[in-house]
Amino acid sequence: MAEQQGMLSKGLAILTVLGDHPRGASVTDIARAADLPISTVHRLLALEIEHGFVALDPATKTYRLGVRVFELANKVSGVRSIGEIARPLMSELAHQTGETVQLSVLSDGRALFIEKVGTEQAVGIRGSVGESEPLHATSTGKILLATLPAVRLDALVDQHPLVAYTPNTITDRAALLAEIERVRADDVSTADEEFDAGVRAMGVPVRTGRGEVRAALCISAPAFRVSLEQLRSWLPRLRETAAAIGVQLPVAG
Repeated sequence: MAEQQGMLSKGLAILTVLGDHPRGASVTDIARAADLPISTVHRLLALEIEHGFVALDPATKTYRLGVRVFELANKVSGVRSIGEIARPLMSELAHQTGETVQLSVLSDGRALFIEKVGTEQAVGIRGSVGESEPLHATSTGKILLATLPAVRLDALVDQHPLVAYTPNTITDRAALLAEIERVRADDVSTADEEFDAGVRAMGVPVRTGRGEVRAALCISAPAFRVSLEQLRSWLPRLRETAAAIGVQLPVAG
C-alpha cells in the first residue's frame, strides 16, 4: 500500500510539473522539476499516456497534459456552475418547506452531493457537500439510476452490493429494478427511512432545456415531523425548482 501511494504521489508530481509547462517538457526537465529519477519518470509517463492524462509530441519528444485532464477539469467546472445556479432556488424551496434541500450528481457509482441548503429546524440531515451516498437507498440515487440506459443500470447494480442500512432498505435486485421502473414512470422517487433511520426524502430529476438529466434534487426531512403525504404535497414546488435550475444549465454539445 505504501509503495502504491508513493507511486501515485510521484505520478501527481509529474502532472503538476506538466501543468507548469503548457508547451511541453522533456523527460529531463520533468525529472529535474519533480526531483525524480529519469527511469521512474519514463515508467510513469508511459502509464499516464496510456490513460490519456499525458500526451507525447513525437516531433519534439516533449510531454504535455493530455485530453483526459481537460475533460475532468470541464466536469468540475460544470458541477460548480450547477451549484451556483441552484443555490438561490434551493434556498427559496428550503424556506417554503422548512426542510433541507440537496442536489446530487452521479459520481463513481454513488450520489455525490454538490449543494445543500438547510433550515434552522432541519437539523441532523446527513449529506454535506462533497459527501456521497448509495444509489439504491436514497431518493436522489434512485432518480439517477432511473435516468440510465438499461445496460449501464444493470452494470451499476451488479457492481455495488445492495447493503442494508435500515430494515427499509431495498436489498433484493429484482425489487430494486422494479422500484426504478416506478421511479422512471412517475418521474419522482422517495426514500422512507431507507438510508438513515428517521429520515424521509423525495427526489426529482434536474433536466436541461433539451431534456438531459444533469442532477437530482431532493427534499429531506425527519420522519417524526414530516409524513410521506406531507412530502408528496411539496412535489409541485420541488418540480418547479428543478425546472427553474435546469433551464439555466448549459446543454451538452
